[in-house]
Amino acid sequence: MTDQSQIPDKRRTPPPGDRVTTFVLMPPDFVPPFESVTAVATVAFTEDGMIVAAEENRGPDLPGGHVQVGEESPEETARRESLEEAGITLGVVHFLRAIQSDRYGSAPEELTYMVIVAALVVEQGPVPTGMKKHVMTVQQFFAAHRGLRAEMVRSLVLEAQQLLFAAAV
Repeated sequence: MTDQSQIPDKRRTPPPGDRVTTFVLMPPDFVPPFESVTAVATVAFTEDGMIVAAEENRGPDLPGGHVQVGEESPEETARRESLEEAGITLGVVHFLRAIQSDRYGSAPEELTYMVIVAALVVEQGPVPTGMKKHVMTVQQFFAAHRGLRAEMVRSLVLEAQQLLFAAAV
């Protein structure tokens, strides 16, 4: 088994400097080319509708991270990050949205994307050393989440919940 921590990110995140990065939630039908995707996050739910979050320094957040060299799809990154950060195995992974970033520049060829996916958890294994997992209601997650762009995260979680559980309503 390969030690994933030794595989470099496909594209290193530069320090912000004095420049403010702009994030834009793209329309649902916009799917960026994978070569422009630098990160992936997962809105993961248990079958009974609880959200699974990873503990970050800012509190519970969506499991996710940078695309690593050799990964070939957002799904591959989502599966690895979900296992690494929360010890969860995902079922079918659904593309949800992309968030555009001008972190590397604002010219069209410099824009990059974070892909957000949604999935049901099919197995909860042990949480990796140094990590912590939260299984909570959506309302508990909203109350505890301290990350930036809270309204964007809120809308993505509600969209994922609708996508994954629409047939059950």
